[in-house]
Parts: sequence; structure tokens; C-alpha cells
Amino acid sequence: MDPRDLLRRTAVEYRVRLAAVPADRWGEQSVCGEWTVKEIADHIVGGNRFAVALLDGGSTQDAMAAARTGSFEGDPVERFDETAATQLAAFEAEGALDRIVHHPAGDMPGSAFAGFRAGDLLLHGWDLARSTGGDESLPDQLAEAIYAVYLPTADSARSFGIFADTGTKVTDDAPIAQRLLVLTGRA
Repeated sequence: MDPRDLLRRTAVEYRVRLAAVPADRWGEQSVCGEWTVKEIADHIVGGNRFAVALLDGGSTQDAMAAARTGSFEGDPVERFDETAATQLAAFEAEGALDRIVHHPAGDMPGSAFAGFRAGDLLLHGWDLARSTGGDESLPDQLAEAIYAVYLPTADSARSFGIFADTGTKVTDDAPIAQRLLVLTGRA
């Protein structure tokens, strides 16, 4: 799947789950460690800002600073819409997918980085749904694409504490969504 199409489609999936969060649930504990539901939403907004800075040629430090710049106040859906549009425009810029970005996980082309951002959107959308009793289903085509993005780096992600090792075993013929959730430490 084209990385930009994957990013667009996972952004739609994430937004659906974000918009479904009940107003009285933002301050509740989420399934993501010590984060609240609102902090998951803020993480995605910050990640969108981070992506724009990296694609603009910023260093990891510059991108981290950009992730924290700007407001996280107000309606989380509006914050997401603003930053998601800016992120997509950055990935759609000429040469963006070929540009080498200086990600904390190492230098990589923009096309690989788009896959990581798409994975963040799809999985944190699932986290929002799981935390608030929403729709946890993951479209097979998107789950398959994100599984392919994360499989080669899953062991190193576990060693850095990004993915948990839950000890859950899953067979190769299990539904792709289940395999993705196990791979990323969510099941």
C-alpha cells in the first residue's frame, strides 16, 4: 500500500475512535501504562508535529521540541484535525518519501517513517477504544500493512520498551488484528 494512502486511512480510523471518546472519559486511566485517555490524544498530536519537523529537515531534538510546541488545550478532535492535515501535507510534499529523516530509532526514508506514523495512529486508536469501551476492531488491510511495518523492528522495539512482551503466543493463521496486537504488546 502506498505510504501516504496508509497514513490517510489510518488517520481516518484514529479520528473515528477519537471522536467516539465520551466527554467524561478524557481524564481516565488508559491501557497505555501511566497515560490518561487525553494523554494518548496529546501524544498523537505531538507525534504529528514531530513528523512535520523531521520531514522539514529538523534534528531529533528539533522535532522533539516541535512535538511539545503549540497547544494541547481545547477539543482533542480539533487539535488532531489541525495537526493531521499538516502532517499529511508534509508527507505529500515532493520528495518527502525519499528524504532521510533523523528519527530516534535511526535514520530512515520518509516512506518508512510514514509507516511508523500510520502504525501509531492505528494502534493508539485501538488504545482509545479499548480504554473507553469503543469499537476495537481493526480493518484487516490496515492491520496487515502495519504488521508488515512493525515485524522487522519488533525485537528492537521490545528491547527499548516500546512494545511489551506479554508472553502471549499466537499462530501464523490467527486473525491479522490479533497478531498485530500481540506483536505490539497489546494482547
